Parts: sequence; structure tokens; C-alpha cells
Amino acid sequence: MDGTSAALASVIGSRVKQQRQVRGWTLDQLAETAGVSRRMVANVEQGEANPSVRTLLRLSDALGIGLPALVAPAPSAAAARRGQAPSIRGGVELRVSSPMSRGRA
Repeated sequence: MDGTSAALASVIGSRVKQQRQVRGWTLDQLAETAGVSRRMVANVEQGEANPSVRTLLRLSDALGIGLPALVAPAPSAAAARRGQAPSIRGGVELRVSSPMSRGRA
């Protein structure tokens, strides 16, 4: 993984782990609910996996959160103040909208 991919994998892993722990679930419980292996969940949480979109969807569905909640990079403080949507370098951009951001460009 390059630096950007590794950073994103780390963010995703932290979010998966946090959401799992908030629910009081074990790795096995999340794996079973999501229909993925325990090893995959552990690798995702540790930022060591490059999971497919299908795996990310399974995890986000199992956790009851939207996919953007897992993969959207945290906006910088400056970007958040300016109301800019977060983006990832390398040609991939994720936009997260909320009722508060409608009508803004």
C-alpha cells in the first residue's frame, strides 16, 4: 500500500474497531454478522487489509452505519470551517452530504 492507502486503511480500521466496541461485540460476533472471516475483521481493524467494497459494505451494514461513515476521510479543521467536502488524493473523491450542507457548493 502507498502512503495514502495506508492512511485510509488505518482510518477505516479505527472506525470499524470503535463501532464494534461501542456495541460490545467481539471480533467473532462482527465477523459472523457481516459474513466475513474473523481474520478479515482483525486485518481491517489493524489497517493491514485492503478490503473490497463488498467487504466494506458488509461491515458497514452489520454495524448499522453507512459506508461513508467508514471510508470518508476526516476533514481538516480548515476545510470543515470552510464547508468543503473531504477528498482523497489519487482521483477518488468522496462527498458526504447532510441536511445542513444542502444548497452549498
